[in-house]
Amino acid sequence: MSNITTGWLKKETTGAIRRFERRWVVISGTQLTYFKRDDSNSAPLGTIELPGKKITQPPPGDQSYRFDLIDRDETFHFMCETKSEREKFIDAISSICYAPYGGGMFGTLIEVSVRRERVHGGGKVPRVISQCIGFLDNSARIVESGIFRLPGNEKTVKQLKMDFQEGLEPNLELRGDTHTVSSLLKLYLRVLPDSIIPSSLYEDFVAIILTHQINPVEGVNEMQHLLRRIPASNYNTLRMLCTFLYKVQTFSASNLMDLNNLSIVFSPTILKNRGADNLEKEMEDIQKLKKVTEIMITNSSKLFPVDRQLEDENELDLTTIDTEELKVASSF
Repeated sequence: MSNITTGWLKKETTGAIRRFERRWVVISGTQLTYFKRDDSNSAPLGTIELPGKKITQPPPGDQSYRFDLIDRDETFHFMCETKSEREKFIDAISSICYAPYGGGMFGTLIEVSVRRERVHGGGKVPRVISQCIGFLDNSARIVESGIFRLPGNEKTVKQLKMDFQEGLEPNLELRGDTHTVSSLLKLYLRVLPDSIIPSSLYEDFVAIILTHQINPVEGVNEMQHLLRRIPASNYNTLRMLCTFLYKVQTFSASNLMDLNNLSIVFSPTILKNRGADNLEKEMEDIQKLKKVTEIMITNSSKLFPVDRQLEDENELDLTTIDTEELKVASSF
């Protein structure tokens, strides 16, 4: 795994007298390595191989912020300072622990999750995306007031998240409701290491705004061509999401989620600017990202035709695209 997570954790010592001692932790590849000080070049105190281990947490309401790593031979006990700190470490660790089972998608790049899930019969988008949208795309749920705006049951969201993390297939029909499942979907997108459209393409996409203002047709055509530069699994995920959001906003009289509201909610996860270094720049970016998202949702049928998906990374499905379009696509 290319992502590296570091920070301070308290780890329980071994021996007759056990206590929690502060350790500098580095999570990289398939290992958790811990040190006495925050110097990864110093000699480590120990290394834990993560694949195949199980993560357990205390019941809801426990304020110790503990979690355990368990396998058949041993158990490792850890403690964090805050709830958010524990969530950060659990996401990083579980993305490695449960990878062999097709899990660990929260906090993992979309293309990595899709590749893992295919071994277990997965499709072209992460299972959590397809299952959440499949659940919400229902005549009763899609018109429910506040969809994607009102929060769901926090406890159930957390339980469903861990089920997906462990490679399980939770029954959303039995355990979910509109706001809980929409909260789960937003949570998945929020903790992605990068936006659905890679942030490296930020400048290219926001440049389309001016073109679209002058000539909307040309702006949409430019965006359609630019979308072919993103990883195939990201394209397919964006296609499914924007197509569904277009449908959601057609029921805005009932659900109160029009194009403006949906763009506010989803623009931060569809495209990010990693280069924003001050508040003024961030505020300017918000409006740009919102406009890009509005263009995508409004023109989803043009940008993401129903008969077209991308195959393996950046390879077009040659059976569904005509020769002219292949000429354009091959130029990127």
